[in-house]
Amino acid sequence: MNTPNRLLFAQVIAHLSIILMVLFAEWWQWIVAIIVYFATGCLGMTMTYHRLLSHKSWSCPTWLERTFASFATIGLTGSALGWVAIHRKHHRFTDQPDDPHSPKYIGFLRAHFLSMYSSVEMRYVKDMLRDKFYLFQHKYYFWINIAWGVFLYVLDPMAVVYAWLFPAMVLWNAGSSVLSLSHRGGEPHNDPVLGWVVWGEGWHRNHHDNPRSAMFNNRGDIGWTLIKLIERKYDVEK
Repeated sequence: MNTPNRLLFAQVIAHLSIILMVLFAEWWQWIVAIIVYFATGCLGMTMTYHRLLSHKSWSCPTWLERTFASFATIGLTGSALGWVAIHRKHHRFTDQPDDPHSPKYIGFLRAHFLSMYSSVEMRYVKDMLRDKFYLFQHKYYFWINIAWGVFLYVLDPMAVVYAWLFPAMVLWNAGSSVLSLSHRGGEPHNDPVLGWVVWGEGWHRNHHDNPRSAMFNNRGDIGWTLIKLIERKYDVEK
């Protein structure tokens, strides 16, 4: 099974996990799921995969970057190399025929649910191909996730659902909504509701207007708020 098919299979299972959450999850397990979504979505996806790796719009200590990238790994949205390569191409051809994400050209359903089938062109991530951490993550992406699933199962079989699969389903749909909904009409839009739900990502027009900025909005951009705190704490040069 190739990588896109594996990712699709994983996401189908993740989407089915909502049934178990609704039927069996206790209140505290819903809270854990939200915390995991924060770790994978805010710390992992928007702050690290997107703003740090894709656009180099902020900096942090290497150990923290890799910790956050590890959170993104269990989000089931793909390896950093694949995610960043596709996203950089998206910015190069925004809402044009070669845009791997544009619902105008590939349709809403493909943009939202099937972005794992976007072509990964490694020429967009030449700077990351020298990093052994991301090469390892890319090569063993699914084995890392399987190991995480086994670890959770040993702790508590239900943890596979509330601490992995269900948050991964939420992350996929939240992140994909920025592609399928916020690129409506052939151009990016700001959607404040998504801005709050997807840790700042919903102010998508602002991001496309200035992709090198780590700030997508000066209010309600949780990702940017945390980035400011981290850079202040570690006195990181931009």
